[in-house]
Amino acid sequence: ARELGLSEDHEGIIELPTDAPAGAPAAQVLGLDDPLIDISITPNRPDCLGVHGIARDLAAAGLGSLNSGAVEPVPGDGPCPIDIGLRFDADAIDACPMFAGRLVRGVRNGPSPDWLRSQIEAVGLRSISALVDITNYISLDRGRPLHVYDADKLRGQIHARLGRAGEKFLALDGNEYEPGLEACVIADENGVLALGGVIGGAATGCTEATVNVFIESAYFDPLRTAATGRKFGVESDARYRFERGVDPQFVVPGLELATKMVMQLCGGAPSDVRVAGATPPATAPIEFRPERVAKLTGMDLADADCVRILDSLGFAVEADTRPMAVRAPSWRPDIHLEPDLIEEIARIHGFDKLPATPLPRVAALSGKAVSVAQNRVRWAKRLLAERGMMEAVSWSFMDQRRAELFGGGAPELVLANPISSELSVMRPSLLPNLLAAAARNVDRGFADLALFEVGPQYAGDRAGDQTTAATGIRCGQTHPRHWSKLARA
Repeated sequence: ARELGLSEDHEGIIELPTDAPAGAPAAQVLGLDDPLIDISITPNRPDCLGVHGIARDLAAAGLGSLNSGAVEPVPGDGPCPIDIGLRFDADAIDACPMFAGRLVRGVRNGPSPDWLRSQIEAVGLRSISALVDITNYISLDRGRPLHVYDADKLRGQIHARLGRAGEKFLALDGNEYEPGLEACVIADENGVLALGGVIGGAATGCTEATVNVFIESAYFDPLRTAATGRKFGVESDARYRFERGVDPQFVVPGLELATKMVMQLCGGAPSDVRVAGATPPATAPIEFRPERVAKLTGMDLADADCVRILDSLGFAVEADTRPMAVRAPSWRPDIHLEPDLIEEIARIHGFDKLPATPLPRVAALSGKAVSVAQNRVRWAKRLLAERGMMEAVSWSFMDQRRAELFGGGAPELVLANPISSELSVMRPSLLPNLLAAAARNVDRGFADLALFEVGPQYAGDRAGDQTTAATGIRCGQTHPRHWSKLARA
């Protein structure tokens, strides 16, 4: 199996069923030919970073029905002996508003059962152990990252706080990190255990010898998590979800779900849940006017259809008020205003049903589209180009010394914030810049050239002091060398 990249098993060969047809694809016989659906999620939709969130959208669009996903609490056998806490100053409490955990005693950690290992490996992850695979499974299924610690390796209270100067810890990726003063960390009395929402530490990781496990479920600030991840260059599944915003109301249910799976696969006896902090406050209701759907999208939907779509997506709608009061679910941090609700209705109803309405035909132009001045510029460029000259486009600025040589450099034409000392004043004429361009060409061996420019030049800062001029220069031969023509300068 290891030679085929299917697992880490390297004992013997894979035995196929006796009725496996000869010549059939191995993936089909091994049950590895299930369809692969690759979904790209935009940063504003963290609710779809779990299978349950994608299923919710599909069910709202009429594709199947959504299982409720309700999580029943797992009763504990007594208070959790491991204390948890939040140690933040008042100005940093949003780094981790809520931290929950519980102890499960007497677990048997080992390889995951086949069904769990196949689910984990089907999405490109490596099966590690039952305890770790459970946290990965819940992250993929519900978009809820979790972390498990070997409880016997913890000392004192486990808490969330900001890093301290000089602290270092060895992470699960084998690298040592120094969190610094701005990163949120999980720590005990011995020091840092993990970068909050980014990566766990190796010192308290679970192994096959783990007997007592502490399960952590927390809510970390998306902005601080993103800044920490970028600072250390850590790309983890937990960071990917936390920096986009996980459901703050699923902290404790996610912990209950993990406890249930640990007991099913590893046994053990759980303690009661400990919680420090509280979930961030719910967002205020949004005033929704159903008639605005037609105005903004052109879709003619009944009020009942709008309510049905919002309800299927988890929104709480007070349909008997005008305007309707709509409260976004906790897993939708991207919903803030009435247009956001209208976009959700249009998306589920189907963007393919947006009516195609041509823009109204405007009246014909009342006058000429091109002015006399614009025509003169075009004529001047055409005439100069017909005489074998190449158009140059130079800055409208030049240096003070050259501007004074050509009658310019007045104080009112000096730039307050020039991009360069050589471009500090508006040009009084096109000629100095053309001469400079010719000099650069001659210095590089292009002695025969003809240049022209049509553009603005400036005599002052009053109205009418800016004029458009056409200027050309020739240097060297007037035409390329040819046996049929005499050389002329």
